[in-house]
Amino acid sequence: MASKIVKIVQTCAVAGIATLSGCTPPPPPAPPPPPPPVVQAFPARPLAPGYAQDNLAVPPTDAMGIRQTVNTGLTSAQTTWNLRSAYNVAALNCQGPENAAMAERYGAFLKEHTRELSATNRALDSEFRQKYGPGYKDVRDRYMTQVYNYFALPPALERFCAAALNVSSELATVEKGNLDVAAANLLPQLESVFLNFFSEYEAYRVAATAWDASYLATYGVPYRRPGMNPLSPAANVPYGPDASTATPVPVAGQGSGTTGS
Repeated sequence: MASKIVKIVQTCAVAGIATLSGCTPPPPPAPPPPPPPVVQAFPARPLAPGYAQDNLAVPPTDAMGIRQTVNTGLTSAQTTWNLRSAYNVAALNCQGPENAAMAERYGAFLKEHTRELSATNRALDSEFRQKYGPGYKDVRDRYMTQVYNYFALPPALERFCAAALNVSSELATVEKGNLDVAAANLLPQLESVFLNFFSEYEAYRVAATAWDASYLATYGVPYRRPGMNPLSPAANVPYGPDASTATPVPVAGQGSGTTGS
């Protein structure tokens, strides 16, 4: 009898365990696999302002942060003549319909200020002669080549033409005998175009260098605009009359001994 009771208890215990086992919830499903890693978009290499090429020579700045361009530290005669040279470049190179009146204004400007421009030309010759001696004409010709190449810088041409159009309008109101005063006020308006461009170009160069450091090894060399340095022949030397240059690039009307072009 006792053994029978033990078997009944054992059977009930086993049945109870089986019942409890049947009530246990199933384990949770395995977590889903992680999403694939996000692939970073390939950034384009920064573009130079005006789509300039990578080897553009930018005039340096001095210890005071002043950029040393062809328009730095000018005499009054140089200021007037550089303005006249810039106006000549604009009249020849700014060809858009919005600039149609500029060439006519330039012709009127030469006629209106013939005497003053002739006096400026003589004064400039005298300054160069006193400073450089018998070879002053060659020095002045090299310097004027720099001036014309500077104002004809292709990546800045669109901005330059817009500024020159405004300057041509202001010059049309300048009376005889006041050209030197006007030039001192108007040449900086044209110069600011190039100062801003050079600052933007230096910022581009920093950004492009950072891009090259991050992506050049992976993606290779991107397309870069070819071409000679538009500031040649004075690209790699300081601006100014003392800078040596290669063979001058012909520019219409660049002769230093005439006021009629």
